[in-house]
Amino acid sequence: MARRLIFDPTKSPLGVMTMVYQDYDLLQNWVSYYEKQVGRQHLYILSHGNDPEHRRIAEGANVINIPRDPSLFQLDRRRWFLISQFTNGFLRYYNWMISGDVDEIVALDPDQGSNLVKYLQRYERPNSPKSICPFGIEIVHNPDIELDALNTGGAILGKRRLFRLNANYAKPCIVRHDVSFTNGGHANNHQPRFLDDHLYLMHLRFYDFELSCDRLKGRAVLRKDIYDKPDSQKKDGWAKSIETYKRLACQEPKETTIDFTEFRTAMLETAQDLHNGKVTFFGGGRSKELYRLPDRFSGLF
Repeated sequence: MARRLIFDPTKSPLGVMTMVYQDYDLLQNWVSYYEKQVGRQHLYILSHGNDPEHRRIAEGANVINIPRDPSLFQLDRRRWFLISQFTNGFLRYYNWMISGDVDEIVALDPDQGSNLVKYLQRYERPNSPKSICPFGIEIVHNPDIELDALNTGGAILGKRRLFRLNANYAKPCIVRHDVSFTNGGHANNHQPRFLDDHLYLMHLRFYDFELSCDRLKGRAVLRKDIYDKPDSQKKDGWAKSIETYKRLACQEPKETTIDFTEFRTAMLETAQDLHNGKVTFFGGGRSKELYRLPDRFSGLF
């Protein structure tokens, strides 16, 4: 007897959503990549501040205007509550949703194919995980090694293939069931966490040296605005200093590989259950070394 599938034929296979404030280069890349996977009609951009440039870049996609509070009161908490609720709503019309930041791309290892929708069909079983975590890597530009500018055309990963491992970016961003994301989307309320063998979340905040330095300067100003407020509780990952980034970017890659069995094992074995076991965060931290993606990744985006 054939096993019952969970795929709902009344829904579209996959939708993709992000929320963005400015970051025009990252939005352009996000749209260009995901429109090839699902078509612009299945892309949803929450334009924080009702930015006409977002509508221009994403013409043909679904741009939803979100007002921007100049006080930035509880920015992260509001933002991820909103993303969670939009994701849950869209799951009434999609079998799967990918929800995350505009500087994050979910990519399939080219050895396994090129189509995310087709790949996700392997999880169309009743016992499939409610969320899927791609393996997290951060693209890091070393301008002394990777000399080509991004604005000269061609694929980004043809020019930027250095990366570090970061377990914090193995986000549970591919979901098929109602969800509540933690701030930053680094975890959610789906248990147990599931780490896919062939999907990668590629974090692009460091993908170009000059752009990254400019962004870090801007984020430092933003963080001062946020954390000088009396409601602020803690700092987050954008508190990285430019000097820390420069020290990271000056490294040469240790080797060319995408096989990290020991790191994956450490992520799972040192995972921590928090909030009375309702939320799990991967362990493993991040690598001190840089690596280089194999050639087969160079044309992904």
